[in-house]
Amino acid sequence: MFGTPAAMRQLVSSGVASLVELKSQGNLPASAEAYVRHFLHGTWGMEYAAALRLELPGGHTALVGMFDPRADKLGPAELATLRLLSRQLSAISRSLPVSRPKAALAGLSERQKQVVQLVADGLSNADIAETLSLVEDSVKKYVSRILSATGCHSRMELALLARSR
Repeated sequence: MFGTPAAMRQLVSSGVASLVELKSQGNLPASAEAYVRHFLHGTWGMEYAAALRLELPGGHTALVGMFDPRADKLGPAELATLRLLSRQLSAISRSLPVSRPKAALAGLSERQKQVVQLVADGLSNADIAETLSLVEDSVKKYVSRILSATGCHSRMELALLARSR
């Protein structure tokens, strides 16, 4: 239902589309109407549906679905708030780093993987040096080379990549 041309226009222009708004603009296409009738209403007992659009890094988009058994769940004031939220969250999420493929870690040496794990555990360069019996300058070089090899821009991004494995 949120993939119909009318819904897409609504989502792109305002960041939010609701079933009530889409129905007020005219009839839904047959496939969307069938989805609403058989799946939302029939299977799940949901009378209210809305989607909030978020712009993500790399030109990607996410939709957050909201469903409720009450048809009057969100009124005009709540939809206006969701539209503002969509704009604000999109501005934040567009600036997030693009996720790196987990395979980027596979090409690292065993020692580099140890350093990555300790970075992911939140250890400082000094703590990593002590743990691995290295000098701190060596740890700095390891971290720099690992960041370069994985395409990560920061220790935080590297830690998130390591934790996602």
